[in-house]
Formats: sequence, structure tokens, C-alpha cells
Amino acid sequence: QKLECSQATPNRDIENLTENFKAVVKQQQKSATSLQDHREETSLALTDLQKANDDLQVKLKEIEDKNLYLEAYSRRENIIFENIRQVTDREDTESVLRPFLETELGYKDANTVEIQRVHRLGKKRDGEKPRPIIARFLRYKDCEEILSMGARLRGSTFRMYQDLPHGIVVRGKKQMNTFKESRRNNIPASFSRAQPDKLFIKGKVWPVGKPLEIHVQE
Repeated sequence: QKLECSQATPNRDIENLTENFKAVVKQQQKSATSLQDHREETSLALTDLQKANDDLQVKLKEIEDKNLYLEAYSRRENIIFENIRQVTDREDTESVLRPFLETELGYKDANTVEIQRVHRLGKKRDGEKPRPIIARFLRYKDCEEILSMGARLRGSTFRMYQDLPHGIVVRGKKQMNTFKESRRNNIPASFSRAQPDKLFIKGKVWPVGKPLEIHVQE
């Protein structure tokens, strides 16, 4: 009887421990289920956030492109000329540019073409080459005609090009090799006027990085 009495207490303790253990296990299972549900909810939330972020990035890219094209359009009457000698610090830049158009480019309307503004870019520094001249012409068709004469400057130190935003220039360079290669192979190629970073080959937009050989084989 004494042994039974002495054994009863440990038995109750064991039962209590067993019940506590079961309760702990149940709580752990409940916590695990709750954690899994939380992870799934978090994963879904992150997926939604990523999709929203992707959509925002697309819209941001569209806005950036639109602003770039608007800036390019606003500057389309501008032409930059490089390496035209600067004689004096107080030169009349327009009187320097007009003879250049006539003698170096053979532009017959050099004395009558309407120029809205013309000046040199940057600050003069001793020992450096002449500062570029930027000219804004009144009519875009005059710019087109002048730029079309660029081949006459080959072999000289002079350079002439359209004034484009830096972002457009960077994008255009990625397509320049394809553009030159298509021209060498007598394949019609040109950059869009409205979107100067887009290259068109045979009238279709050419994806950046696409090999020209595929197009030639087709």
C-alpha cells in the first residue's frame, strides 16, 4: 500500500507531463500552420508588390521615352559644328558659320538661310581645340538639307551632327554598327525622325542586338 501510494505521485506527474507535452506539440503545430499561412500571405503580397513595381517601371520608361522624344523634337532645328576656328574672343559667331556653310559644305543659301540663334558651347580654355558652335535654324527642312551635305566633310577635321539629347545618343550608338553594316550591304536603313533612337531596316523597327545576318538571309 505504501508502495502504491508512493507510486501514485510520480504517475500523476507523468500524466501531467504527458498532457503538457501534448499541449506543447499541439501549440507548435498550430504555430507552424499559422507561420505557413503567414509565409503564403507574405509571398502573395510580395508577388503583388513585384507586379506593381514592374508596372510602375514600364510606366516610368514610357514617361522617360516621351520626355526624351519631346526634347529631341524641340531641338531638331539645332545643328552642332566642331573644329571651326575661333579667331577672337568677341567674334560674331554667325559671320563665322555662314562662310563655313558656303565654302566647306557648298550650301548655296548660306547667306540667306534664317538662323534663330548661334553661339559657341562651353568656356574657352588655352591650348584646347575650338569650342563647338551650335546653331538653331528657323526651318527644319534647312537643317535636313545642311545635314545631308555631311559627306563633304569626310577627310577633314570638321564635324557636323544634329543636336540630340544624351539619352537618345546613347541608345542610338547601340544600333550604329547595325546601321552601318546594313548600308554597306545596300540594305535600306534609317533612324526614325520622331524617335531618333529607333532603327528601321526595310521599313521595320530593328530590335537592339539582333544580328543583321538573320535579316540578310531572310
